[in-house]
Amino acid sequence: MERTVTGEGASLGALLRNIRLDRGMTQEQLGEASGLSVRSIRDLERGVSCPRVSTLRLLTQTWSLPESQGAELHRMARAWRDRTRREQRAPGAERVPGY
Repeated sequence: MERTVTGEGASLGALLRNIRLDRGMTQEQLGEASGLSVRSIRDLERGVSCPRVSTLRLLTQTWSLPESQGAELHRMARAWRDRTRREQRAPGAERVPGY
């Protein structure tokens, strides 16, 4: 069952996709350049999975992003992880697999 993605996940995913497209890269090309699988890239862009710090670092390096843009990606991912953790701890909250 596919989960609906809103908030930080959707925003971060859209930003990652826009950066990739601005660089003129396909998901396959980004995978080759970064060492990430196409499935991982697809899930990140759809906001289905939250990138690890190491993944964001890898993408930042692959795209040669300015420090400020890399910091924004990290901020967005941290906000998403923090919100997800709060939701998991909330009484009666449904546990999201994979987090």
